[in-house]
Amino acid sequence: MNPPWIARMLLLAVAGEREADFVAGDLHEEFLYLCATRGRRASRRWYSWQVVRSLFPLWDLRMRNGEAAHIVAAAGLGVALPLLLLDRLWSFVYSLIPLKDGLERAPGFLAANVICACALAALCGATAGSFRRALAIAAAAAGAAALGVWGSAGAAPALYVWLVLLGAPASTLAAFQWKGRRTSV
Repeated sequence: MNPPWIARMLLLAVAGEREADFVAGDLHEEFLYLCATRGRRASRRWYSWQVVRSLFPLWDLRMRNGEAAHIVAAAGLGVALPLLLLDRLWSFVYSLIPLKDGLERAPGFLAANVICACALAALCGATAGSFRRALAIAAAAAGAAALGVWGSAGAAPALYVWLVLLGAPASTLAAFQWKGRRTSV
C-alpha cells in the first residue's frame, strides 16, 4: 500500500536532502501500520495531515540550514521577476496607446509570458542535482509563478493563470528529466 502521492511529493519537495529519507520513511512505516489496524482511508487521512503539519517545521529547518536559499533565489529570479518585468513592459506599452478604453492584453503577449516563464523555470530545473531538489524547485517555481501573476497590473484570463501555474513546475521537472537522460547516455 502506498501513501497519497500528492502528499508524498509535497513532503519530498519541502524536506531537505538530509531529512527527506528519514521523515518519509518514518511516515511510511506508520502509514503501513495504520493501514493494517485502522484501514486505508483513515491511514491516508492521517498521512496527509502529518505532511501538512510537518511542512512549516521542515521548511523552517531547511531555511536555517541554508539549503533553501538556492531554491528561493532560483524561483524568484527565474520565474516571478521575469513575469513581473514583462507585465510592467506591457503596462508601459499599453500606456502609450491613445484611446485605450476596452483594450485588453494581446494573446501574443500572454503567450510570450507563458513561454518565458516556462523556459526560465526549465533552466532552474536543469540546475537541480537530484530529484528531490528538482521537486523543491518545481514547488518554488509554482509559488513564484503565483506571486508573479498576483503582482501583475490588471486582471489576467483564467487560462493564462492556469498555464503559468502549471507550466512553470512542469517545465522544471521536464528539464530535470531531460538533463538526466542526456547525462546517462
